[in-house]
Amino acid sequence: MKLKAAVCAVILSASFLTFASGCNISDFGTENLLRPPTSMGDEAEIEQLISDTAKNNYILKYPKSGNYRSAITMTDLNGDGTDEAVAFYRKGNDTAIIHMLVIFFDNDKWKLSSDNVIETTDIDSIDFADIDGNGSLEILSGYTTYSTNVNRLECYAYSQGKTSNIKSGQNYSSFYCGDFDSDGIDEVITLLLYTTENEAGASMLDYSEREKSLYSKASVPMDPNIVKYKNVTVASFDSNIQGVVVDGSLANDELNTQVIYYSTDLSLLRNPLFSEKKKNITQRSCSVIASDIDKDDLIEIPVVTKLPHSKNESDKNIADKIEWNSFSAVNETTTAKIYMIANYNNGYSIKMPENWIGDTVTASIDLDDTMNFYAWEKNKTRDLLFQIKVFDIADWELGKNIDNYTLISKDDIHAYTFLNFNTKNQYSLSDDEIKTAFSVLNELAV
Repeated sequence: MKLKAAVCAVILSASFLTFASGCNISDFGTENLLRPPTSMGDEAEIEQLISDTAKNNYILKYPKSGNYRSAITMTDLNGDGTDEAVAFYRKGNDTAIIHMLVIFFDNDKWKLSSDNVIETTDIDSIDFADIDGNGSLEILSGYTTYSTNVNRLECYAYSQGKTSNIKSGQNYSSFYCGDFDSDGIDEVITLLLYTTENEAGASMLDYSEREKSLYSKASVPMDPNIVKYKNVTVASFDSNIQGVVVDGSLANDELNTQVIYYSTDLSLLRNPLFSEKKKNITQRSCSVIASDIDKDDLIEIPVVTKLPHSKNESDKNIADKIEWNSFSAVNETTTAKIYMIANYNNGYSIKMPENWIGDTVTASIDLDDTMNFYAWEKNKTRDLLFQIKVFDIADWELGKNIDNYTLISKDDIHAYTFLNFNTKNQYSLSDDEIKTAFSVLNELAV
């Protein structure tokens, strides 16, 4: 049976927490939409307004990243119960300028609030947040620059049919919105990858009423060895502190996790898992990302190590142990909550019972879609406890070479089974314990 490709991903069904604005936002189209929205109703009127503004010569532009990937995004900016529209386009022959239109509905007609002209070749992302605390959503739009991994952030406020620019001018690689200092008002956290012109770092942008601008309230260094962000999640920690959990890729494709949050006690932006002098404890060679593994609405952070094996033995076929840790922003510590043994090739994991955690069990993954679990005592492999095997569902249904295996679960493609050797070893599991410990991995595109 062919092995699953690159299942090295998140464990279980992860409910990622994204708290950008808390408002009901919808959009036209998808990130792969290559033509304007279907001409009907409000969409047709908005499309016609774009065409009239652009003098019929335009190409819709789509954000490359973020939560909203449509060229036309609908949201209620001012909280009056009626959506406004934000649309991006460029004129057909002008590849260095993009227009952002803010469009509103008044007296049964769609009208143009502003045509914002930006010198850029592409849109990175768009998001919405109440950064000034007046109950309305501001528009945060990011645009590419000629420097790789460096984008430019702009901010706009809409009110009573008029749009105004809020000074920002921040460079970033990725940005996220949320109430990061627990004051009831949204802030923006920007992340910046290392370049020859910029140090790697994170900044928290706050709004200045006096200056009518966003400014960097606090900043903190980040790992300069990270070349791209694999997955970023806006998450809550203890004491309702909100921050950003960043899974980043190194040049060798290994990952690590950084946690960015604002300490109100210290008035500092913090990144406690990163140190210039020490290796990040979360650095790992597989693509497991931080997830809400136990569905308690809090993110757990993975620490991955190999199961015990002989020093003379290659660890190529030795399974990984994943230690899932909660993070406390109050005392900046991680605490292990759940341990799992993962089989990325075949897409499943086994939750480890307490008496397995102290290097008492090991597991090897074979090429014939089997995984063997052994007792590990006195630095040696001991009794074979049980074996898990994955069959093609067609073979399983036909009873082809299934021997004495017992079914755990199945889907349209695979049957997950086990063979328990029922030894008297203290680390043996019963049939029910094996079934309960088993979980299928879910592959997410991140």
